[in-house]
Amino acid sequence: MKKLSYEEWISKAKELFGKDSRNWSYKCPSCGHVQSVKSVMEHNPSLNPEDVQNWIYYNCEGRVNEEHGCAWTLGGLFQTHKVEINYNGKNIPSFEFS
Repeated sequence: MKKLSYEEWISKAKELFGKDSRNWSYKCPSCGHVQSVKSVMEHNPSLNPEDVQNWIYYNCEGRVNEEHGCAWTLGGLFQTHKVEINYNGKNIPSFEFS
């Protein structure tokens, strides 16, 4: 398991995708769907981008639109994630960057 501080995670995202977090891209470990806030908003314009930002790194888009991805979440019973982010002393599971 890869464990990152919040600062390391943010730094890596910016290195890979730039400063705009809407472009940060994640890969669902279950179905392989690649998603970003930008792509989710293109498929689901009625969603609030701030809400999407809160789940994009641990829920597959299929949870809000079954046409894209699956219904996988890292908040469930099975712990299949490979990345954890330490934020305020808590380890938070995350999808890997794509």
